[in-house]
Amino acid sequence: MTRSFSIYFQEIFHKPTKQEWDILKLAEPRFEKEYTFAVFLTHFIFYSLLLIPPFDEIRWEILPYLLGVTIIRFVLLLQFYTKSITLDKVIYVSGFFADGLVYLVFLKGIQSIPSIGNFYLLNSYLMSFIIPILLYSTRLNPLGCVYSGAYFTIFHLYYIYNLPAEIFEQTSFFSKYFLLLVYWGSSVLGVLFVLNKRKETTDVYSLSEEKRFMRQELELAKRVQDALFPGNVKIPNLTFTFYRKSPNVIGGDFFDFVQLREGNVGVFLTDVAGHGISSAMVASIMKVLVSTIPYRYKTAPARLMDYLDDRLVQDLNKYHASAIYLFFDFIEKKLTIGNAGHPYLILAKKGEEFHELETQGAILGFNIKIPPISEITLPITKGDRFFIYTDGLIESMDHDGNSLGTEGLLDLLNRHRHSENIKDLEKNLLHELKTKFGLDTFSDDTMFLILEVEE
Repeated sequence: MTRSFSIYFQEIFHKPTKQEWDILKLAEPRFEKEYTFAVFLTHFIFYSLLLIPPFDEIRWEILPYLLGVTIIRFVLLLQFYTKSITLDKVIYVSGFFADGLVYLVFLKGIQSIPSIGNFYLLNSYLMSFIIPILLYSTRLNPLGCVYSGAYFTIFHLYYIYNLPAEIFEQTSFFSKYFLLLVYWGSSVLGVLFVLNKRKETTDVYSLSEEKRFMRQELELAKRVQDALFPGNVKIPNLTFTFYRKSPNVIGGDFFDFVQLREGNVGVFLTDVAGHGISSAMVASIMKVLVSTIPYRYKTAPARLMDYLDDRLVQDLNKYHASAIYLFFDFIEKKLTIGNAGHPYLILAKKGEEFHELETQGAILGFNIKIPPISEITLPITKGDRFFIYTDGLIESMDHDGNSLGTEGLLDLLNRHRHSENIKDLEKNLLHELKTKFGLDTFSDDTMFLILEVEE
């Protein structure tokens, strides 16, 4: 505990660097504005003296002093906008004269109605001067609290030495001077507040700059990742549309086409565990691996998945991913599927309902091979539709805390299976997800890809 306090005080009392000074200069006007408005509003508290003893008996005599305080504070308020004189100087000068006028009100009170009772009553009222002292701590200059402590000391000494003789003689040394301890204690406390605020201001600004820099880097990373996705590429014998959304600007969901000889094509989709930059980088690496993998693996989904599993274990042993690979052989009119721990492929033969095709295979990156990745082959004809997705789609919660789930997704697809084309199907799905299910945003990386056989 002692060590932590020591570190804390070292941090707030250290001399600001040039960069920190620049930050404080930038932030200073905002805090000066806060002080100016706060001191203007709080000075009206002193008008309550007109209603309390002993001042209620001499209210017309002290009213001009209070009006003088208002004029001085109003001049400070105007100066904040005109800035014809350095605001720092105006703050100290206005504070000195405004607070001095209020102290004269107290001197007027004890001299007009001298009694021991009124002396102690006024002492309790004078405690309220810790407010204008601490108001200086709303600024970024610690000297303000010191200056106010100094001139309040002068005011109070003047007040004490102008007390009626009988009051001065009948009161103890402590009762006359203890307020000086209160004022200087408030000044020290105010200085600590200011130094702490300066540290927080520089820290927050530095963090905001780092955040802005990271945001720029993320935007750049997003543009790079976007460039890795297939654009308006033309895939022979296949039409496609896709949707992706990441809560972290970039994410680990990725898909790509592997165009092969004789017009055949592979479709690879992966969901790297985790979120953000690291998972996006791993997804990009997997794109490179799939693109550069030997040709014999590109036509054999199970062998392709085994190859990726080995590479993830060897090169990126802290990451794992689910994946699905579809190999469309348009010469033999068949589709071969390999699934590594990924949500099942959803398909609809032409004119039929969507349904899941159950496949088995262990997730990539653990090298467990249990269950082994098995291939499933099925015939394809024109009009067949295929839907592959990442689990963020079915795991996201609506406003009532209910997830869409696989059954909900199948119901959605089948309600709109008569959509004229897959673009319309995508549009209808997204509309219903956002309106009926309340899934305006997804809590996890989310992607789906819709494919339709053309020939």
